[in-house]
Amino acid sequence: MRSSRIVVYFLIILIIFSSVYAHRLSKNKQLDFVIRPNERIDCYPDSISPFSNYSKESCLARNCLFDDQANRDEIQCYLSPNYGYILQDSPIEIENGLRLKLKRNIEVNSMFEQVIENVFLDVQYYTNEIIRFKFYDADRQRYEVPIELKSPLDKVSSQKYEFLYSKNSSRDKLFSFKIKRRNTNVVLFDTSIGGLVLNNQFLQIVTRLQSSNVYGFGENNHDSLKHNVQQRNSWGIFNRDQGTHWDDNANHYGSHPFYLVMEENSNEPSGEMHGVLLLNSNAMDYSFDSHPSLTIRTIGGILDFFVFLGPKPEQVIEQYTWLIGRSMLPPYWSLGFQLSRWEYSNLTHMKMINQRNRQLGIPLDVQHADIDYMDKQKDFTIDQVNYRGLKEYFQELHQQGLRTIIILDPGIANSDSYQPLIDGKENDVFIKWDDGQNIIKGVCWPGEVLFPGFN
Repeated sequence: MRSSRIVVYFLIILIIFSSVYAHRLSKNKQLDFVIRPNERIDCYPDSISPFSNYSKESCLARNCLFDDQANRDEIQCYLSPNYGYILQDSPIEIENGLRLKLKRNIEVNSMFEQVIENVFLDVQYYTNEIIRFKFYDADRQRYEVPIELKSPLDKVSSQKYEFLYSKNSSRDKLFSFKIKRRNTNVVLFDTSIGGLVLNNQFLQIVTRLQSSNVYGFGENNHDSLKHNVQQRNSWGIFNRDQGTHWDDNANHYGSHPFYLVMEENSNEPSGEMHGVLLLNSNAMDYSFDSHPSLTIRTIGGILDFFVFLGPKPEQVIEQYTWLIGRSMLPPYWSLGFQLSRWEYSNLTHMKMINQRNRQLGIPLDVQHADIDYMDKQKDFTIDQVNYRGLKEYFQELHQQGLRTIIILDPGIANSDSYQPLIDGKENDVFIKWDDGQNIIKGVCWPGEVLFPGFN
């Protein structure tokens, strides 16, 4: 009898312990799922630095989650883990691929207005080494980059990649997908971390990175060719020359939303690489996190991606340029030594620098004239005070076997007596605002060089 009581007491204690443990386990799993700091997706990327540009109220106004106890190195305002899209129906086959229909999870309110509720995801087996996936609005047409790409192969039967998708991911019923390399099972693109946001003027996608060895994008100031994924910073991609701010996170001359990742095997570089292109010409930015992961945001268009499997670095670039077009073959002389600077001050100074370099035996193939040769920075003019005789000097250099280049800026000076402005207005060549009447304003450095219509 006594032994029976002991067994009953033991069972009761076991049940209570199991219930408490299960409750704690469930609670811990929920906490990990909801607020695990290293899995958070920044919900206030427009803040310059954590805690500086927003309040708890402004965070909650975006329907985001806020952590009062967050450390300085943790994301304080972050996206709900249930934010995303749900797969609707079964995928349908399209030419060399499939189409998936997605609908936004309406249980979580949108960060911004004009949310894209219904989305198509087209997956296209472009070639055996290139896969394309494209998120776009299922209900209305949106802007797409109007450039001609190399056409996909008519039939792809030996693709080196695999597209895997799930409607029951680790984040409840949210849709996510992975792109894997078939022969090594290495995951090249992985959206299971969440963070897919599609609004009219805010589109975001987040992918886990196969390793922290990331290269590319370009057109920003970085300490090394390899990106520092531990540094939480946003890098802009928007064509704008900010050459006077070399020490800042500034934009330069071009946009290259293309990156490469050196893959790892057992935490060691494998020597294989893959590349990813976002075909989008709107202003955008990208940022890394220590997962490692990559977040790309843009203010318009669609999310149209290409993944290039390489696997060698030179093969990735070969596949990339096959798609978008090869670079032009430059003239042989342009690969030579070139002498250029702004602010020679006058033609005498330019001649002195040129002659000094050649007397010292420094190789020289090309002489540049920067925009200070112009008359008050007016295109198609020559300063007749400081650069009188420039044409004759360039003819002299040509006879000596040197090439010459003059630099032109796109700004046309706002002067009623300036013939290019007069001709441009008569021929209606200037870009206008959407009212079709007023010419777009702008300022071109250096100095007060004005576009037409600037007041």
